[in-house]
Amino acid sequence: MGLSLASLQTDDYQSFKRSTFKSAIHRAIFHNPVSKSPQMSLPANILCLGAAHFDRTMQCLNPFVPAASNPVKTLHRKPGGVGRNIAVHLRLLGCNVGMAGAVGRDGDGSQIVQSLSEIGIDTRLLDRLPGQHTPGYTAILDMEGDLALGLIDAETYEKLTPDHFESRLSQLKQWDFWVADANLPAETLLWLSRNKGAVPLCAATVSPSKAIRWKDIIGDVDLLIANRIESQILTDQAVGSIEDALDAAKTLQDKGTPRVIITLGAQGIVALNKGDASFWAPLPTRLVDANGAGDAFFAGFTAAFATNHHDFDAAIAQGLAMASLTAETHGTTVWDLDAKIVQERTKQAVKQVL
Repeated sequence: MGLSLASLQTDDYQSFKRSTFKSAIHRAIFHNPVSKSPQMSLPANILCLGAAHFDRTMQCLNPFVPAASNPVKTLHRKPGGVGRNIAVHLRLLGCNVGMAGAVGRDGDGSQIVQSLSEIGIDTRLLDRLPGQHTPGYTAILDMEGDLALGLIDAETYEKLTPDHFESRLSQLKQWDFWVADANLPAETLLWLSRNKGAVPLCAATVSPSKAIRWKDIIGDVDLLIANRIESQILTDQAVGSIEDALDAAKTLQDKGTPRVIITLGAQGIVALNKGDASFWAPLPTRLVDANGAGDAFFAGFTAAFATNHHDFDAAIAQGLAMASLTAETHGTTVWDLDAKIVQERTKQAVKQVL
């Protein structure tokens, strides 16, 4: 028998529900942190396409022994997936959000759909596929906390083919902005890029091994956010410095992507908005857990940019604020997100023209 939703440890989700759910949603929806003018007051309508699964982390109680039974303790079990992580923060920032993808007809799938629906995310395009397990990632840590073994069950994502989405295209196009992550098959990303019409498509690279799925269609993407290694894979260029990142961004723009952001970890980010090149240092942060900061930057940027396409710099500032706040939080989600705190953190962002 599966765990009930109430028993899950999910990024402090339960404490969020008990104490701050209504107030946090009210703040996010009615006090958009980047609103500067009346035309920005309407929330953006954003569809996230990609991964929604469970992450599990366990730690060995004794030295890890390959090909043997290892006693472990469970550290956490929580919803994850790049698409899902971005969708949750978009919703907490006040956007109208949908999630498109697939889970299995099992307890994990039910819990993922329910947890997204409870915060107001539209899950009608998050299909429960018969005969499939909900995807999941399991990390086995050694006694020192380093990864000893990582296991991912992503077979269900391979079912998200162009044929799966073909009959749903009219529903997809009801959303004003698409964020697609590279957990989707390469042929599906190609199909989305060819069928998006006037809908802006934002590419989430996910990881170096999956970023390559965007390589042949990068010219059809309206916005790309990638880290240092992913940008190297997409350009076949070494990226070790700010200057290298700018060169890589220009290469990607030459291929047809009008807006490119390359994140450099603790160094900051390089952005190329058509002809406007800039560098942004990270915001002052009391680091607790950097896991999820990249997805949070993506959500913060996209929430602002989809609301006002004309203020690219404000979107970057909000992305940096969300990354900073997430890095100060245990887990990947700032459940008690406060619009005023986001706004204050955003003011600390400084643009350096390149």
